[in-house]
Amino acid sequence: MNNKATPSFSEKRNRQKAEKLVRAAQSAFDARNADAALSSAAQALALVPDFPPALVIQARVNRAIGKLPEAAMLFQTACNSPESKIEYFHELASVVGALGKLEMVQQILFAAIRRFPGHAATYSELGVVLIQGEYVNQGIEILEKAVQLDKENWASLSNLSSALIKVGREHQAIEHLEHAKTLVANDPGRLERTLLLIGEAHRHTGDLETAKTAFRQVLGTNPHSGRAWHDLADITKFTADDADIATMADILTRDDASLTKIDREMIGFALGKAFMDCKDPKNAIAYLDQANALRRSDFDYDPDKNQGYDSKTACARVRAIADYFPAELFEKLPQQSVDNTQPLNAFIVGMPRSGSTLTEQILGSHPGIMPTGELRSFPKFKDRLFGPTFPNQPDDHAKIRSHDLLTRLHGAYIDDVGQLYPSEDGTKVILDKMLGNFSWAGLILLSIPGAKIIHCRRNPIDTCLSCYSKRFASLQVYTCDQTELGEFYRAYEDLMAHWRAVLPKDRFIELDYEDMVANPEAEARRLLDFLDLPWDPAVLEFHKSDRSVRTASAAQVRQGMYQTSVERWKPYGPYIQPLIAALGLSAQGNEN
Repeated sequence: MNNKATPSFSEKRNRQKAEKLVRAAQSAFDARNADAALSSAAQALALVPDFPPALVIQARVNRAIGKLPEAAMLFQTACNSPESKIEYFHELASVVGALGKLEMVQQILFAAIRRFPGHAATYSELGVVLIQGEYVNQGIEILEKAVQLDKENWASLSNLSSALIKVGREHQAIEHLEHAKTLVANDPGRLERTLLLIGEAHRHTGDLETAKTAFRQVLGTNPHSGRAWHDLADITKFTADDADIATMADILTRDDASLTKIDREMIGFALGKAFMDCKDPKNAIAYLDQANALRRSDFDYDPDKNQGYDSKTACARVRAIADYFPAELFEKLPQQSVDNTQPLNAFIVGMPRSGSTLTEQILGSHPGIMPTGELRSFPKFKDRLFGPTFPNQPDDHAKIRSHDLLTRLHGAYIDDVGQLYPSEDGTKVILDKMLGNFSWAGLILLSIPGAKIIHCRRNPIDTCLSCYSKRFASLQVYTCDQTELGEFYRAYEDLMAHWRAVLPKDRFIELDYEDMVANPEAEARRLLDFLDLPWDPAVLEFHKSDRSVRTASAAQVRQGMYQTSVERWKPYGPYIQPLIAALGLSAQGNEN
């Protein structure tokens, strides 16, 4: 039975007047006449209270003049109306997102799909927002629903594929991307985005020739694509007479307003890589200095707003972690129960470019080890349970000793990893290679029963030079300046010296890259013994693995074992003196 009253004649007439006023308000808004738009919308609302189209005009005006909280309230009222439209929810989500309230954006979009359950684009946007909020599993499920609802929606296919690549499901991503490519054959911008994702997926799986073809196809229509040049350079071994070097250098030399800052930056990194291949350290560092300076400029510190990156503050925070984790905390660590059938959790930590991907590939070739790549799971739940700035307060000492918090951290981590990478029969060890977990080595051992830490090390100058030469997908601001990079490395070294002193030897092991490449079998046996696993010769055939590699070392690990990266820094010495000085070393690489 419909209990809704039939509108009276006067109500119908008022609505007609209100609709006319809304049209006038929209015309005024389009003409950038905010006062007239607000006036006409207010008159419409006087005739029909909470009339959604009038509320939306007022919301758009408030958004345009920077009054975002007021705009959000007006959009929310419109969304609550029985006459709401799906676009109102999207506009509300956009405003709330601009206010930095990501969790609320998720709630708004969930409400939208409850109200409009068949709207594929909303599922797609919600999936992206969930992944941005580090709800990766849920985000992928929502994106898969978006594709089920509309298999011809390029945005949904692209968003899902990007998410699948991030979790090592490249083959599924490629299938979606090949279909997406057919949908945008006549749309250059979307076709470029699709080809770049196709190239990225094939690069991760080791199919470098197909990846190169995709990147070349992009450059064929957009020779200024920094992303295409950067990713192509990463999987190319350049020679001095390579025409691509001259082409890239010419692009950067021209005063071309169409070349964006990020394209200029990425082509600079590509040229740095090219000249390193050509053993031309002077030109390599010159281009890397320019590219890193461009990237670093986005994070200049503003003391008035306390925003941006400040090296002294960042280094002090790293060093301060040690004060919260004294030796007595590790005298009786939680153990896995004797009858526990769950795999052991092992963590590879250290600086980027320290041989960690090589170590993961070697160990990941063992049939008893499941490598998971660089998981955000532990730092994500550390932030949620202990706070994003932990540890920096006096009461953080109590948090570290809280059985409840540690248990919740353990449960959340295990559940998240289990959803992303369900353990297979025969899996004895799950290997997490989020290198930044070096900060949380102590917290890991306190919260995850039986967990073990593998610390990868390499010559400090080699490590830092390699960091300086890479544009990491996950921004590491400290790598964008030679001095700041050296300062951060020393802070990292200080914290690792603390862990070395306080963590039990059966839970913490260190591996030097130089030893691994010189004596791979001996070092591999040492690692497997540490993990209580039997020897398997497959670990020495790691380069034949077809598993995904999603790090800056994706191309290198396909080459097998090589020693050319040992003491690689020496020819670069004259051009990286700020780095060497910040490391506290002499020009010859010795300690001062």
